[in-house]
Amino acid sequence: MRRIEMLKAREILKLKHEVGMSLREIGKSCNCGKSTVSEVLERAAKAGITWPIELNDKQLLSLLYPPVEQKKTVLEPDMEYVFYEMKKKHVTLMLLWEEYKDKHPDGIMYTQFCERYRNFKKTNQLTMHIEHTAGEEMQVDWAGTTMSYVEPETGEIKPAYLFVAVLPASAYPFAYAYGDTKLPNWIDAHVRAYEYFGGVPKVTIPDNTKTAVITPDLVDPVLNKSYCEMARHYRTTLIPARAGRPKDKAADENMVGNVSRRIIAALRNRQFFSLFEINQAIKEELVKLINRPFQKMEGNRLTAFEKIDKPLLQPLPATRYEFSDWKETKVQFNYHVDYDGFFYSVKFTYVGQPCSVRATSKTIEIYIAGERVAAYARNYNPYKRYITLPEHMPEAHKAVSGWSPERFLSWAEKIGPNTRDFIKNVLESREYPVQTYRACMGIMRFSKSHPPEVMETASLEALAKKTYSFKYFSIILKQVTAKASNSKPEKIVNHANIRGSKAYTGGGIHA
Repeated sequence: MRRIEMLKAREILKLKHEVGMSLREIGKSCNCGKSTVSEVLERAAKAGITWPIELNDKQLLSLLYPPVEQKKTVLEPDMEYVFYEMKKKHVTLMLLWEEYKDKHPDGIMYTQFCERYRNFKKTNQLTMHIEHTAGEEMQVDWAGTTMSYVEPETGEIKPAYLFVAVLPASAYPFAYAYGDTKLPNWIDAHVRAYEYFGGVPKVTIPDNTKTAVITPDLVDPVLNKSYCEMARHYRTTLIPARAGRPKDKAADENMVGNVSRRIIAALRNRQFFSLFEINQAIKEELVKLINRPFQKMEGNRLTAFEKIDKPLLQPLPATRYEFSDWKETKVQFNYHVDYDGFFYSVKFTYVGQPCSVRATSKTIEIYIAGERVAAYARNYNPYKRYITLPEHMPEAHKAVSGWSPERFLSWAEKIGPNTRDFIKNVLESREYPVQTYRACMGIMRFSKSHPPEVMETASLEALAKKTYSFKYFSIILKQVTAKASNSKPEKIVNHANIRGSKAYTGGGIHA
């Protein structure tokens, strides 16, 4: 079996030990085969892994997949590709098998190839009727039709996007409007939906929107980190619908249609002046929709929800989820990590390594290889953009990779004494010199495109104004460059055909 993503391995163990699903149900939930589920559970049992898991991804991977000798596996033919190729004129199974064998000489034989094709056709000619389990699923999506409101101050017409969620077993809906469909609103919409339902389903099924799925894949989609973290907080499993397979979340597709007809269309002639007004109107129309009697059975969506889904939903967690943004970056040469223009130190030995930053409104956490290596209260002070812990610094406050105050001063001395004094003041302007290295490097780059005399003039002016930053130095340098170009004296051209002053002595006209 090929290695699977550790997030999926965790979900398999969770669904087995915490939810108590069968192997087949887990395979269906995680988009993998029953044998894959069985092998993951066997490997976990063999490694002595128990739930809940206290290991990071690196440790879990090493236990589930210890180093073994690589075995050559036979690559299975892509039957979906074969199925559509067979619709083309003159294409035969023999031709497709021969093309497959050309690419994969160790592949399956023609008889097995034909058998797999027959089984694939037989399976895909059947349309499965999905019986939804109470409290099991929530399907979510953005409505295709937007609403709008008028910005009172500018008169600008702005769009409003409707998030729609539904519990399929009872067809109980939720809708809420946002100004955009970006990740913070996508997460907030889920939180509001869980709170509206008063509980959390075991499975949440989104579409393949970028806020949910970074890389769509039939077997192993890559999910957004923030979205996964929200799901862990609410103890729900994310199972994205397959791309181009609307039946995977047919209930939500149907509910989007109902919301479009019963809410968006019903409010089409009303003018709104804020998102708040739109959501108040949606709330009123939503009550009408859930109280509307079913056509072919007794009751309505509210009574169905109270009887079917509500008793079996998981309880809400004790605390509301706080949105966190994840950013993939790298530890800079000055052993600081940049997030939103602010810099946070990590131990100098991590220089150059890739890292993940988890940011909330209050905290910044830095992870390397799945382990948290630093945590800070989030910095919002524009006048102190660096936070540096002394224990993260190398001995004697020297920078790594060859950068040091002495190196910058040596370079500046080659330009001139004013530049050296200016760089010295820049280095001393922060608590630790390493916090100024980026500014010093930026100033160094200017020397490649500006002559030493211009750099010296700009440095002298910056020293006089006591402005020791890259930003203000660049402004001063532009001003000095502009003055230098405007003050260049015009050269007097000497030429034999040009008359001198003697030609005009006496003021008379010569015959």
